[in-house]
Amino acid sequence: MLTLDIVKDWLKTLAPVFSHYYVGKMDGKQDDSLGVYNLKRTSGAPGVAIGGLPATKVLTKQVSLLIHGTKNNVQTEKKAIELYETLLSCGSFSLPGFQVDFVGLLVPEPVFVDHNDNGIAEYVIEFEIYYRKEG
Repeated sequence: MLTLDIVKDWLKTLAPVFSHYYVGKMDGKQDDSLGVYNLKRTSGAPGVAIGGLPATKVLTKQVSLLIHGTKNNVQTEKKAIELYETLLSCGSFSLPGFQVDFVGLLVPEPVFVDHNDNGIAEYVIEFEIYYRKEG
């Protein structure tokens, strides 16, 4: 299955670039960070075809991104929008061991969460990756 670490490494190749990238937990929440998380609302049966995994062509990975920007809300929002538009324009591509067919955004725009206790603006982007194992 596709892991968050592989997703994080892929996100590092996209614009915009963040100073720090985290998986699962943001240690110290440094400014200009991107956190990569499993989407918490994931539930239900796995998307496996009748016939089991050998008959299943496409799997999905649901991801939530936390953009932990700076105290400048305008700058943070622009960066969140840039990342959103980059994800929106993704076509098919390869990741180590996987072929990605489609990236489907689950929100109509980056969602403003609020400012944290230190006044840092935060946005969330949620999406699904539709992928196949190579080989």
